Amino acid sequence: MDNNRIIMVFVVLAIYMLMIIGIGWISKIRTKRTSEDYFMASRSIGGLFLFCGIIGANLSSFVMLGMPGGSYHNGFGFYGLIMGAGAFMIGFTTYYFGIRIWALGKKFGYNTPSEIFGGRFKSDSVALIMFIIFTVYTLPYIVTGQIGAGAGFETFTDGLVPFWLGSLIITVLVGYYVWSGGMRGTIFTNVLQVLIFMVFLSLAVIMVANDQGGFKAMTDRVLAEVPQLMQREGIPPFSWQSWFSQWLLFAVVVLSFPHVIIRLLSAKSSTVLRQNSVMYPLGMAAVYILAVTLGVWGAVLIPGLQGAEADNIVFLITFEYLPIWMSGLAIAGLLAMVMSTMDAQLLTLSNMFTKDIIQKYFKANENDKEQDIKSVSYGRLFVVIILAISYAFSLLRPASIYEIANLSFTGTSVMIPVIIASLYWRRLNRYGAISSLVVGSILVPVYFFTDWLPSFGFLPIVPSFITAAVVMIVVSYATKPEYENADRHLNVLKSVLKRPGTKNNQVHKEPTKKINNA
Repeated sequence: MDNNRIIMVFVVLAIYMLMIIGIGWISKIRTKRTSEDYFMASRSIGGLFLFCGIIGANLSSFVMLGMPGGSYHNGFGFYGLIMGAGAFMIGFTTYYFGIRIWALGKKFGYNTPSEIFGGRFKSDSVALIMFIIFTVYTLPYIVTGQIGAGAGFETFTDGLVPFWLGSLIITVLVGYYVWSGGMRGTIFTNVLQVLIFMVFLSLAVIMVANDQGGFKAMTDRVLAEVPQLMQREGIPPFSWQSWFSQWLLFAVVVLSFPHVIIRLLSAKSSTVLRQNSVMYPLGMAAVYILAVTLGVWGAVLIPGLQGAEADNIVFLITFEYLPIWMSGLAIAGLLAMVMSTMDAQLLTLSNMFTKDIIQKYFKANENDKEQDIKSVSYGRLFVVIILAISYAFSLLRPASIYEIANLSFTGTSVMIPVIIASLYWRRLNRYGAISSLVVGSILVPVYFFTDWLPSFGFLPIVPSFITAAVVMIVVSYATKPEYENADRHLNVLKSVLKRPGTKNNQVHKEPTKKINNA
């Protein structure tokens, strides 16, 4: 790599980091020293900010590395495999189920998913198990961000910034603005980050097409040189079991992300949630098609890459076909994706640790101002602890980004039967919930790391998910019902969401007013 390109990379990175530090500092000034404001931004997040907060929280290094790399080998079919279910289901799940989660949060003052579902059963055991599962399977996803950042620094600086230092830089930077600004810090930076990676991907596609004679010329070239990437015939091992597994995973996984649930709880109103249910899947579809297009074009622009080598195809195209200044924007785009996911996950784990562990088991009193300030300090301390642990794991680089992310996604997705049933099924009791959560969380590592159980050609999500759902139903029917606990939540949802003859806006606004007056 020539010196001019390296200098440009450092200049752009310096500007980007200064902007992030500035946003963190401003957020710290605007954040009150209360847990409600630090962790939830006082439940005041509006339309554009919620959109950027949720889409940023889900677009990790997988979009710049794994998605183009998979498309390089498998063609446009990879888009359907990953995004097919998401295009149809993401908007539905984040609003239809999200509005119920939001309403319960407003009514009972819930701050974490563990609080919501522990409260549904009046069970500390359910809350503790969910906290453990969320933490265990979110931590690997944080590691993928640090791995992606370390690799990006090393690649774009031609080794001047080694992997360990690149990973450390991003760890410290994310830690600063999460520690400083809490939810506001993460949301404000998410807006900048979403803008950066959207601009980079859009410019990259347009500029590559222009350099190669236009979109039609690129399409004709792909058809002539690697036609299998443009058609169903010859596309490798996407069996119907693989399709079903991926569609199930991406249809439900967003609702199982604790950092998404907390962002839903922080929404200003139901109207904001409705707007996001339209914007979010459209934004995801746009980002993914840009990443897939670059991957497919890379198969003819830079042919011959084997296996994981293709994960760097976007960066290789940038070096070979785009102007020098785009290299700086490319690394900024990668870091933006990495950081927008890491920050949400860090703040979420910190929030859950404070609410679900410190305040519950160490008798912190939320109503006492001094204790509330202490809870923010505990949360900030936990941010540092989580970053230190995840950084140590990132140096080990235990597996590929795709493999780690797939494990993380599956681990939280097996909780979906309990999450959804809790919002609707009156017969579900704590015994069914606990059994389902425990069995599902055990099956995931069994399927990923052993061959003890048959998968029948499916990915681990399918047998783990189905087994967890069956166990939940069987155990609930085999044990004593807890209708009083169930009605505490379900009656609220009926009164808020199903009041006949009332317009939607009125339905959602009135409970909020009652809650605020409570």
